Amino acid sequence: MRTIQGNWHQEYGKLKAKIEVLSKSQRHLMGEQLDSLSHKELQQLENQLDNSLKHIRSRKNQVVFDSITELQRKKALQEQNKSLEKQILEEQKAKALTQQPHWEQAQTSSSSPPFLLADADHTLNIGCYQGRATIGGEVEAAEVQARINGSILPPWMLNHLNG
Repeated sequence: MRTIQGNWHQEYGKLKAKIEVLSKSQRHLMGEQLDSLSHKELQQLENQLDNSLKHIRSRKNQVVFDSITELQRKKALQEQNKSLEKQILEEQKAKALTQQPHWEQAQTSSSSPPFLLADADHTLNIGCYQGRATIGGEVEAAEVQARINGSILPPWMLNHLNG
């Protein structure tokens, strides 16, 4: 059990010393507590800062380059989209112009729409039926209408009543 506590104690001492070195280094990099440093240590710190600045500037330039490239790519896509949209509109106009003569030809070739029948004398009579006079002045038998309970029956129902 003592050996475990001794190992923990040694580990704690090592970590505490490492934290102090890192804190001191951080303060030096921030420009603090430089009085205790020798000329050689200051030169090393300056070189370290120069290398760090070079790395930071390089990374910054890469980010700027990447953003410029992305903007150029987006602009090229927008121009391509506008070009395609213009092409589609031109194709639609051309298609409309080619279809217009066919539509006009169909309109002028028939004075009435094709769904209308030539013989428009078809009627549906519901209610009173009026028969036609014959040559001898006689009236067709169908003109005679039957009244049942106040309702007038059409001629086609009279056959069932009479038959």
